[in-house]
Amino acid sequence: MSVTIRDVAKLAQVSPATVSRYFTGSTVVGDTLSKRIEAAANQLGYMPDRTVAKRDHGVIIVLLPHLQLGYFSEVLKEIIAQMSKYKCKIMILPTAPGNDSYKSFFKDLYIRGVIYLDEDIDRDMLRYIRAKNVKIVMLGGAAYESRCTYVHINDMAAAYEGMRYLLELNHRDILILGDYPVHFSSGAQRLIGCRQALREYNLVGEKECMAEYGDLSYDSGYRSMKKVLREGKKFTAVFAFSDECALGAISALPEKGLHVPEDISVLGFDGIAISGQVVPKLSTIYQPISKMVAKTLDMLCNMEDSKQEGNVEYTFPYKLLKRETCIRREEK
Repeated sequence: MSVTIRDVAKLAQVSPATVSRYFTGSTVVGDTLSKRIEAAANQLGYMPDRTVAKRDHGVIIVLLPHLQLGYFSEVLKEIIAQMSKYKCKIMILPTAPGNDSYKSFFKDLYIRGVIYLDEDIDRDMLRYIRAKNVKIVMLGGAAYESRCTYVHINDMAAAYEGMRYLLELNHRDILILGDYPVHFSSGAQRLIGCRQALREYNLVGEKECMAEYGDLSYDSGYRSMKKVLREGKKFTAVFAFSDECALGAISALPEKGLHVPEDISVLGFDGIAISGQVVPKLSTIYQPISKMVAKTLDMLCNMEDSKQEGNVEYTFPYKLLKRETCIRREEK
């Protein structure tokens, strides 16, 4: 005799309508009830018809806000390149606040896992995914208010080392181009790392806080640099929290007769491909994107079950690439 929704509901001690809502994804079912329904379904061997044909492989969803940042693009390219090793399929799902169309995919597909790249993701979307007991991996950041697995570098230590590098090159007036620091986001951690290095050199007050915030895009770096030059701020080095932001800042400097690295040293972050292709080659903090992606996909595609088990953190080593855009500042 085949197992029905009513059988699952009886064992889980919930209504058949609740079981139906859980499997169709029409509304969010709370964590406690979700676990009871899933346990009952597994015990009875119940599987909705829509997922039977898909259970062999499953789908990995990548939640992507945009492709404006080269870091996102390189992560996505690496995911696509490595997916051929696995039986799972990949789906790229753009995210937009207030748009709940993503729920239809959780109705119709067997979702094996979810990867998201932007820490500022819609909270309702994450709550919905968690309620479905799907494994979630935050790749490249650490938004600690979300219950999921993190695969990233130590942003605080990386930024500290980057700032120390500029200080050791005798720079004291250093402009930080960062993203808006929120909670324990990577941007906030990088800012903390920078400030720690500055304090060790007794640089406090205005110099400690000389920062401009944006979305870390090329255009943001260009606009921020134009703004600080217009305001007459004095600096000899720039630490940008993305390579693209650094390149945008560099493009604005010649408009004021300034050159890199002769007049201004520039340090980026991420180590994306273009950072080593421009002239002069950009000094940067390198993130091992390929290894981070490999760990993420291995967790999601090679596991027996993709249920969420709370916070797990995997931290990869970064590397300071000392290239051509940073030089020692000579005393005048």
